[in-house]
Amino acid sequence: MGGPTTGAMGSVTGATTSPAGPTTMGASSSGSGTTGSGTGNTTGSSTSNGGASSSTGGGPNTTGSSSGTGGTGGGGAGIQADCSPAEGEIPELTLTPVATVNVPVDLAYPPGDERLFVATLDGDVRVIKDGQVVETPFLSLGSKAVVGGNLGDERGLLGLAFHPDYADNGLFYVHYVAGQGVDGASTNDSVLEEYKVSADPDVADAASGRVVLVVEQPSSTNHKGGSIEFGADGLLYWGLGDGGGMGDAMGNAQNTSALLGKLLRIDPLESGGMPYSTPADNLAMTVSGAAPEIWDYGLRNPFRFSFDLCEGDLYIGDVGQNAYEEITIEKAAEGRKNYGWNIWEGLHCYPNGDSCSDDGVTQPLLEVPRAQSSSITGGSVYRGSAIPSLRGVYFYADYMSNGAWYTRYDRDANTAAAPTSISQELNVEGVVAIKNGADGELYFVSIGSGLSNNVHPEGTIYKLTAAP
Repeated sequence: MGGPTTGAMGSVTGATTSPAGPTTMGASSSGSGTTGSGTGNTTGSSTSNGGASSSTGGGPNTTGSSSGTGGTGGGGAGIQADCSPAEGEIPELTLTPVATVNVPVDLAYPPGDERLFVATLDGDVRVIKDGQVVETPFLSLGSKAVVGGNLGDERGLLGLAFHPDYADNGLFYVHYVAGQGVDGASTNDSVLEEYKVSADPDVADAASGRVVLVVEQPSSTNHKGGSIEFGADGLLYWGLGDGGGMGDAMGNAQNTSALLGKLLRIDPLESGGMPYSTPADNLAMTVSGAAPEIWDYGLRNPFRFSFDLCEGDLYIGDVGQNAYEEITIEKAAEGRKNYGWNIWEGLHCYPNGDSCSDDGVTQPLLEVPRAQSSSITGGSVYRGSAIPSLRGVYFYADYMSNGAWYTRYDRDANTAAAPTSISQELNVEGVVAIKNGADGELYFVSIGSGLSNNVHPEGTIYKLTAAP
């Protein structure tokens, strides 16, 4: 998803390939700080100008923050991640089918829950329970979500996350592109909405929807971002693309008053009569005039990101323009970083051949040349117990080339190992998410052969396993 210029929602044909892994480098970072705790309690409207990126919803409260990030991966309390050191050699790997679902795009789970919840591009959330897809959808957005399906059209339901206190409050969140009847939103805007489970644990209360935040989008149908995830700080992180088109023509990614081209960080619960609140130690703590919702900036289309369930490090897959895709790793308790777009693409000045400065820019740990990847799908770190040698290994994929790789992050050196290609082993197409289950195991979400002419094909949820 989120291809280089037109997006990557079109058909994908041909066999999977096994390209060599991307270039690896240590991060070059200046001007980034360590997250501290903030104070203060200011209220008021938050408007994000610059391009088409104003936020609505009444504006946030700004509160003292619990410092630092750290992942729950949608799991929070009750996860069964195995944080012990890796042991043994990595075996040959394969993908074992778990379930088939129409146009799946994301996967999440409530804290401590063995069920898997699958978000579909066409606006449904489906439950996989005891290996079977529950017949009745957990939630159906219907006409509230506008659904894409042609080449470059990335609209639909894109992200799903459960509140860390779901067992007590029953709250979960969806990120989708607005269709009809969404409070405060126009068609194509990005919407974060809260829902609550009903008395039936397999069905949400469809009438409980509460719009948390709407971000105005231009008329383009790509670069909508995707992931929403809760960190160990209890805050919700939301990745948004730069608004679409070539080269961030609207200048959103470097505009710290605009919400597009950013990673946002908010408390989505109602606070003091406001629809959400923002921590005081977001980017605005160090960058004067920054919108209070922004955590990181300088992103093109961070379609998928995740937190390491054990270390809390943040892994971001950012889709490139014409030459390079990026994997960025942000250590837990760090943030407020500028990831460089549209001054840099990967480890190179943008446009190619221009001169540029890396002052204040944090560069990616991995860049993937266009010959190997054209629509990166950021993945997740394996924290299961079934394959002990994989503990701490990060998996990611490419939607267009059908490539898949793994690497391991050295936190002390702040470097990533040369990636290993497993494209031929896994032989999977159209990977749009790689997510942990409550047990730390990894699940690959394949949308299948892609979408074209508004045909929504059947996709598959796979579990990563050792080959027999």
